[in-house]
Amino acid sequence: MRLLRRLRAYGAIAPHGRRNRTDALRYLIRRPALLAAIGGYEAAVMVSNRVEPRLKYLAALKASGIAGCPF
Repeated sequence: MRLLRRLRAYGAIAPHGRRNRTDALRYLIRRPALLAAIGGYEAAVMVSNRVEPRLKYLAALKASGIAGCPF
């Protein structure tokens, strides 16, 4: 049930991105191995229900901040 809610939320948010929508997709299409790895990681994080989703998002934000990633 949580997975369906998350997918619905992602589907609602995705159309609101205006700039650079296809940049990441273009880069990943050039590197299929990276696309598969990121897709597998994202799917595993989305499906795993051991940790509260809010904590997962906070951990992802912290990791991106440490790495210097703006996303």
